[in-house]
Amino acid sequence: MPKNKNEIVKAEGEMNLTEIKSKSEEMQKMVDETKVTTDPELKIVADKIKNIKTLGKFVRQEMEKYTKPAQEIINNARTRYLPFEKLCKDAEAQLKTKANVYMTDIENKRRAKEDAIAKRAEKGNIKEETAVRKTEEIGEEKKSVSTDSSQIQRKIVQEIVIVDREKIPHEYWIVDEKKVRKVALAGIEIPGVEIRESSQIAIK
Repeated sequence: MPKNKNEIVKAEGEMNLTEIKSKSEEMQKMVDETKVTTDPELKIVADKIKNIKTLGKFVRQEMEKYTKPAQEIINNARTRYLPFEKLCKDAEAQLKTKANVYMTDIENKRRAKEDAIAKRAEKGNIKEETAVRKTEEIGEEKKSVSTDSSQIQRKIVQEIVIVDREKIPHEYWIVDEKKVRKVALAGIEIPGVEIRESSQIAIK
């Protein structure tokens, strides 16, 4: 047992998982029973927090016995296989692009035929029922192609493109809080920003 009653663990040595679990339970019990109502009790809290940090180091050391070798295996696997995985993804993307270009071209031609029939009908060059029949013969957009084992689908995805930032209302702007903090703490006044103080506890 540690000589100091506030000491959960000693700084030297090692701890296994069973010991860590036991000491963690002791730690929580100590925290639950700790009161800070006087200066002497405040000093004791400083020692307790420092000792908890020591326990945390043991936890990290024990954990790293497993995580470090595992991370080395992961890093080696990534070094070996990531280039080939990237080649697969690039090849897939290239084929998707080619398929999309072709299917888009086919759809544009189909729409052009529909528009031509509609214009002829508007001008009275063909009867309305003839226009309907010809439009039906063209058919609808071909959105997918299937084989026995796979399927290609063409989907229309809406994307947002900002064409003029100056016209965007302020409610959609995002403030760069890191920059604001740096500038404000440097003593420069920023409208709408004020510096407020809060206390934090540090143990050395």
